[in-house]
Amino acid sequence: MSSSDANDKIRMWEDYVEEVRLAHRIPGIVVGMVCGSELAWFKGFGETRLGNGEGPDKHSVFRVASNTKTVTATALMILQESSMLSLDDPLLLYVPEFTSAAGIAGDLEDVTLRRMTAHYSGLTTEHPATNWDAPSFPSMQTMLDRIDEVQMVIPPDTAWKYSNMAYGFLGEVVSRLSGQAFERFAQSEIFDPLGMGETTFEKSAVSDDNRVVGYSQPSPQMDDLRVAPYCDLNGVASAGQMMTNVADLAKWLAHIMRRGDDSGTRLFGDESRREMLHPAYLDGNWTLGQCVGWRATRSSERVYHGHGGGIHGFGTQTMFHAPFQTGVIVLTNLWPNAISVSLAQTLLDAVIEDWDDMPPVPTSVRHEIPASDGSSKLQEFEGVYFAEPGFSMRVTAVSDDELRFSGHEASAYLLHAPATATLVSDGAFKVLNNRGAGETISIADGEFRLGGFRYQLVNHD
Repeated sequence: MSSSDANDKIRMWEDYVEEVRLAHRIPGIVVGMVCGSELAWFKGFGETRLGNGEGPDKHSVFRVASNTKTVTATALMILQESSMLSLDDPLLLYVPEFTSAAGIAGDLEDVTLRRMTAHYSGLTTEHPATNWDAPSFPSMQTMLDRIDEVQMVIPPDTAWKYSNMAYGFLGEVVSRLSGQAFERFAQSEIFDPLGMGETTFEKSAVSDDNRVVGYSQPSPQMDDLRVAPYCDLNGVASAGQMMTNVADLAKWLAHIMRRGDDSGTRLFGDESRREMLHPAYLDGNWTLGQCVGWRATRSSERVYHGHGGGIHGFGTQTMFHAPFQTGVIVLTNLWPNAISVSLAQTLLDAVIEDWDDMPPVPTSVRHEIPASDGSSKLQEFEGVYFAEPGFSMRVTAVSDDELRFSGHEASAYLLHAPATATLVSDGAFKVLNNRGAGETISIADGEFRLGGFRYQLVNHD
């Protein structure tokens, strides 16, 4: 490809990203393209803070939320290579307090480290002390003191069930085996060797010049974006506390894409790399797989690996194709938003397939509304519910003992929908699928809690 053709391609990508940003009201986006060991291209769009006129660059620091989980999984791989653990060991071998947890749906010995890394352990999404709307996250000591409230609500291996709490306990495993705080281990054994000098778990370590301001979606009472609150994740820091930028994430993707015959620092060998990227679980049609810390996604004949992240004010995505040693980083300062993952995959497809045109910019999703029978005894629970920091969900009574959760136009990002909940007692329902699977909710006075989020009825429509 000539330099002129390459410049035309880059301008096409830039125009596309800016169209996406404007269409979805995202204050700022920074995108990076990693080829081999190099950050081959990056571009910032919009503003790091609304009204300041300053676009993000490769050193602008974002919270990357659950992208942290790939670091936690890497820490476990390092310890496994050192024969300090096996991913198939049960959690209670390293955190014996876990024997007091509630194995409602199975044997606690089946909650292994590998199942936890792939979200197939059956553990609830959050510890009961978690409050996303405050926001407030428990310390590890609180999580352990209240370990009897921790529940395995679906049998291990039976279904995907995302769990931030599981990753909090995995961080505790790293801490206990290494004899140091998880954050310190990550710094000394991962970030420092890879030269990720601008990656941190501490907000105070980020300079004002490089810190990006995050925003939340409008509430039902407001039309404008809101500055998102900041809160340390404390006991679940290993699930989502990391703060970093495109420059450092390029080094991170370069490392995981690096093969044995490539030069550069390696945190573990090829065998461990293959194990980490090998799907431990596949969905029914084999288009999605859960690996050790990474998700595998099939795109045509290719398989991409990646991880997303969402936390108050920030939605992010990393994605790469290992055989081509090509990856994409998308960092945004708005959450919830549903665009980070689709934008990353679109750009990765474009560069690998060498497109001459980009697809239409995705617009807000129109969600199908389940039909109500009009006479259900559960009609009092119907309506649109809102949860901070910006999730809207429609609840519909589809029979006398079943509620259906579906999306709503006010929030394209689906967290706990689509799902079904069945009546178990007066006002209490058991969620059967998706992120909330196995968990019980109680709806009273137009309000319920699910997975650490408080949903409040805002419209009976």
